[in-house]
Amino acid sequence: MQGQAAALSVDGLTKQYGRQRVLEGVSFSLGHGEVAALLGENGAGKSTLAKLLAGAISPDAGTIAVQGREVSLTSPRAAIQHGISFMPQELIYVPRLTVAENICLGRVPGRLGTTSPQAIRRRAQEEARAFSLDLPLDRDMDTLPLAQQQQVEILKALARRSRILLLDEPTAALSSHDSDQLLTLTGTLATRGVAILYISHRLDEVFRACDTVHVLRNGRLVQSAPVEDTSPREVIEQMLGRPPEEVDFTAEDRPATRPVLELTAWSRERTPVLRDVSLTVGAGEIVGLYGVRGSGAETVAEALGGLHDDVSGSTVVDGRQLKRISGPIAARRAGIAYVPADRKSQGLVLVMPVVSSLSLAVLRTLTKLGVLRRRRESALAARLAEQVRLRARSLKQPVGELSGGNQQKVLVGSRLAAKPTVLVLQEPTRGVDVGARLELHRLLRALADEGTGQLLVTSDIEEAVGLSDRLLIVRDGQIVHRIARPTLASQSEALQAAGGHQ
Repeated sequence: MQGQAAALSVDGLTKQYGRQRVLEGVSFSLGHGEVAALLGENGAGKSTLAKLLAGAISPDAGTIAVQGREVSLTSPRAAIQHGISFMPQELIYVPRLTVAENICLGRVPGRLGTTSPQAIRRRAQEEARAFSLDLPLDRDMDTLPLAQQQQVEILKALARRSRILLLDEPTAALSSHDSDQLLTLTGTLATRGVAILYISHRLDEVFRACDTVHVLRNGRLVQSAPVEDTSPREVIEQMLGRPPEEVDFTAEDRPATRPVLELTAWSRERTPVLRDVSLTVGAGEIVGLYGVRGSGAETVAEALGGLHDDVSGSTVVDGRQLKRISGPIAARRAGIAYVPADRKSQGLVLVMPVVSSLSLAVLRTLTKLGVLRRRRESALAARLAEQVRLRARSLKQPVGELSGGNQQKVLVGSRLAAKPTVLVLQEPTRGVDVGARLELHRLLRALADEGTGQLLVTSDIEEAVGLSDRLLIVRDGQIVHRIARPTLASQSEALQAAGGHQ
């Protein structure tokens, strides 16, 4: 609306910790009904800016205005009172309360200090209907899938009359279908005048769902532009401070190589089911396994990592028949290195130093008479850190202090320590920035060139077609489509097959 003040505007925001200036003079505005993306590598200042707007920290300089009026956001409560709600990646809710009770937290309906479950449910139902959300109001929050938990948290914010939403990587752990639903919801909210600041690493979603992009680099705002006036390549260049190398990660045509992994008639009756899955991976080949969450693709990866011992069928690794993969240790002994999707809960010990994290999987080879050989451990860790291009102050630094991209490099490096025959990667670049993603892709291609066979299990369609030599599409527990040499033009074909629209 012409002449209407911006929903949110920041002017000269600056934040410094000691001598390190993490934000410097950031200025931009967010209009009513605008969906703006906030982009930048890990460490660029996105999280600091979000914390300032959410009232978690205070700026050293600069101002924040809501509806054209300068405000002081001294606490998260103050931000909520001014209509700003922040939804972090790790959602904050009360697990054992119902959906209705979570929606009404802090605003329980009643008179004279009394209320009832019926009144709470009625209030929650009215608010869900107002935004056309169909939610299981009587279920406990911790029984809901992540996508619905996010919807509840968004509704909770809207029910507080928030008109500005800050969403931090909301689709990082969602399937393609759930991501589409969330983006549809944000689009609906935008048509109702809600202003949305969307922090993400996923450029495909940004250019599909956002109106504007704001790019931070080293704490400074280096680009603000409507999406139609820029491009993914230009955004990446602004994020990195240099032109992204035009690398086709897919290998040149090469003769067929000996198989290092052969799965025949893999099946599983428990959910997620598998139905007669057969595939091969050759030495030096990257085979992509693409499917939406719950399709069964992730079950194949987890079973190869030793997490499901109830899979039937034949498994051959480097010519050797395996009876079954009974656990993670059995997988490693068979020559399979598994990179799990969740590095924090399944892959790394965050309080452990980098040097120990890189060597943990091969600790027995670094000991003599039960005593760890520190020099050998340090030499191995240094070699692996160089191989994965790790950026850390020191190999003694705790892994939890590293950026997401560098944590992922430690995870991959730790799996390379045993020199595996087959590398199984499940969502290897989830939650990492563009620069780290490119470096990890280069590393995986280099490993393939050296002869390591890789099974890449991903729900990221760009990654699937950009990195795979062959691409297999999984739906309902079975391989339904195969693409011999995928290219960017294969994205539509793969998406249609994964969604059952061939």
